[in-house]
Amino acid sequence: MDRQTSDLNRSFKLTVLNSGISRFGLSAFNLMIIWVILYETKNAFLAGLGDGILSLPLFLSFLVGAYVDRTRSKKELAVAVGLVRAFFLLSILFGFYLHNVIVILLSIYSSGFILGFTSDVLNSIRASWTKEFLTQEQYKHGSSVQSVAVSVAEGIGYLSSGIFLAFGFYNSFLVILLVFLISILPVIFVRSSAKPEVKSTADSAREGLNFIRGSKPVWQMMSIALIVNMMFGMGGIIFISLVQLKLHLQSYYASVIFSALIGGMIFGSFIAPKLRGKLGNISLIMFVIMGFLTVSIAFIDNVFVILVPVVLIGVIMGILNVLLSSALLKIVPRELMGRVSGAFNTFSLATTFFSGMVGGAIIELTSVSFSLIIVGAGVLLSTPMWIIFRELYSITL
Repeated sequence: MDRQTSDLNRSFKLTVLNSGISRFGLSAFNLMIIWVILYETKNAFLAGLGDGILSLPLFLSFLVGAYVDRTRSKKELAVAVGLVRAFFLLSILFGFYLHNVIVILLSIYSSGFILGFTSDVLNSIRASWTKEFLTQEQYKHGSSVQSVAVSVAEGIGYLSSGIFLAFGFYNSFLVILLVFLISILPVIFVRSSAKPEVKSTADSAREGLNFIRGSKPVWQMMSIALIVNMMFGMGGIIFISLVQLKLHLQSYYASVIFSALIGGMIFGSFIAPKLRGKLGNISLIMFVIMGFLTVSIAFIDNVFVILVPVVLIGVIMGILNVLLSSALLKIVPRELMGRVSGAFNTFSLATTFFSGMVGGAIIELTSVSFSLIIVGAGVLLSTPMWIIFRELYSITL
């Protein structure tokens, strides 16, 4: 462990641990439900809906963030939502016990919604804690540590999902239930001394909206995130369909592709703190490269060759995650972090609910390859936004 990492606040490390375990469970769950729905129904649209249902609660994120910012019981709230997750996963086990496709689908969709909502709550809590536990000098390093840890956990989750499925659907979801129970343990030992102001959720939300409207870099970042998340939100259903419908391979090949993506993100997150310069200069170049790499996958039929552009895309995404997180920590006050984080989810990340269904619909109407071309073209068309948004472009890292 390097000196900088050892100097990080203990409660911040526990927050990262909770985030990592939770992300492991979510990433495995996400791929598993896409695979199961596609396997049971042979319908890419329904599988895309399963992917998107995790993001549906994000439309409530801003209000969730407003509530989290004003509550004095963040730890208790984090423990409670962890228990709720485990309870709803029991319904999926019940569906497989009955061997009824309708019950299985309903239980997956309902559990996906609850997991999305509880993730929303936990993300707002972690955002507030991150701002509290890090000093200004630690923003970039802390963001890197968090991104690396979460990316590693996500990669292991994607890789494990194919392995879990090989042992049966019932056993797979039983393991995920246990993972979410374990994720509660680090939260119990977090110590927060922040004392939020006593105000109504409505007043808290109004204050957050006023800050966002008055901060050009924040709403500019949200606008870019809106486009990018719409494009890459299709990734889950596209890659699963690529493996199952186009290449006709087993589930663990999908895990390999997603693990390669996450491996790239880990490396990108690790090297990101070393980058210096204007946020816009770095991001503009990376968006162009990422767009062309995505289009290139459409013309590759070998799963192992596909890993090359996938890893490179992951590296770029890892770098951008750290740089954007650092910029956000730099410009947003601690007492507003929950609301701003919630606003990002509501106004940008929530598009992934539609992107999963849109991706599934595009695949049904055209092909997997054409959907990849659309995603890459969308990223390329979004690059001029970095030039237009001068305030965001000029942030120095």
